[in-house]
Amino acid sequence: MKRAQELDPLSLVLNYNNVLVGASAYDPFTGLIVFGIPNAAPTFKAGKTRAVVMASDYQEAKNINTVGNDIYPNTRFLLTRLRVVKGPTVTWIEPPAHVCALKSERLVVVADSTKKVRKVTFTDGGKRIGVDRSGGGVYSVTWKTGTLAKRTHKLLATVTDAAGRTAAAGRVLKVCK
Repeated sequence: MKRAQELDPLSLVLNYNNVLVGASAYDPFTGLIVFGIPNAAPTFKAGKTRAVVMASDYQEAKNINTVGNDIYPNTRFLLTRLRVVKGPTVTWIEPPAHVCALKSERLVVVADSTKKVRKVTFTDGGKRIGVDRSGGGVYSVTWKTGTLAKRTHKLLATVTDAAGRTAAAGRVLKVCK
């Protein structure tokens, strides 16, 4: 694979517990893949689950009649372990870490829990930037940096679910002006 933009989104497959699940959504710019797990599929148990993620580029369909041992030369297989938790999780999407922030920067995370997500709170060094209660898995706020000091800022996104449980993920950004 050369770049995420060259991946064929229809080729993205997750294999776990002898089940193959195709991707529900794929963002070629962030590399985020969403695998919606059907109700009929085996449930994940807390702990680690072995899995394989498979991906191909758009040219792979042309290689189906390739002679030799490498019949899928443009397909990659990633053996991994999924860490399954009972509770909330949060992962940063945008902006990338350690970049210079613009005067107005959109902060984006994905968050979920085994209970309904109530809110995601974004902070900068403990000072609240904003709260998103929209639901739907993707949460964001606008961070206005125009009056902030030119330095490194430690941002935190904290998800809170209906049971009061929390999880947090940090992101370091610079205000460069």
